[in-house]
Amino acid sequence: MFVKQISIFMENKPGRLAELSSLLAENNIDLRAISIADTKEFGIVRLIVNDLDKAVKVLTDGGWVFKITPVIAVIIPDQAGRMADVLKAINEAEIAVEYIYAVISHKDNNACIIVRVVDKMGEKAVEALNSRGYTVISQEQLSEV
Repeated sequence: MFVKQISIFMENKPGRLAELSSLLAENNIDLRAISIADTKEFGIVRLIVNDLDKAVKVLTDGGWVFKITPVIAVIIPDQAGRMADVLKAINEAEIAVEYIYAVISHKDNNACIIVRVVDKMGEKAVEALNSRGYTVISQEQLSEV
């Protein structure tokens, strides 16, 4: 079970992120999560959105350079040490994590983290997390967090 993330490659210059944000807003595309990694000249904006198909069309029509990447969305109690336990479960399964970022939860006392593991190891990571009692959610379930 995976969530599809949009990874957008963009030039790191003033106004570019505002342009992207406005484009999504104008097309009623809601952000569920965002992470930005940048260098002096370029950045990668990682997004989880409420309507992937619409976002892909809007970005394609707008000439944005992006790719779709499967990631794992894990529900965890909002308590100290829980992310460490998730990472320990993945590490014990001998899977490398490429990156991780959080999603703000509006329900209960839970949080949600997005984890990207090395290619072809996603199913094994999901199994490792499920065996520890963690809930891995789908794209549709992410809107309920």
